[in-house]
Amino acid sequence: MTDTQGGKEAAKKTFGYIELLTKEARKAMTGEFNQKHKGAGFGKIPEILSQITIDWFTKRDKNIRLTLQSTPEAKNGQVRMIFNGDSKSAHFKMRLDATFSVSGQSPDSPAYLKDLNFAVDSRDFY
Repeated sequence: MTDTQGGKEAAKKTFGYIELLTKEARKAMTGEFNQKHKGAGFGKIPEILSQITIDWFTKRDKNIRLTLQSTPEAKNGQVRMIFNGDSKSAHFKMRLDATFSVSGQSPDSPAYLKDLNFAVDSRDFY
């Protein structure tokens, strides 16, 4: 039978680790996005963000696997995403919120990253 106390401790430990990684990812990905994707069409931003997020976490720790769960429609310079994550000891959800300055109304309008945040909640670790 599974040791639930040990499972809770593992999830708590993983939460602390993922929380530290998200802070590191925020800095690294903001720089990477501004360097490689600055001015990309706003319609392409969700795809770009999901790919660089998955790539960054995979490169940073090969034991963490992320998959994109959902991306509500990006609008008004806002992009939100939810990722499902797995590590050796826990499953979790991670949220990404990004704000862009968009010059224009079309999906091809250039977008410039203003703010990028990740959020994890200890209740989403199991």
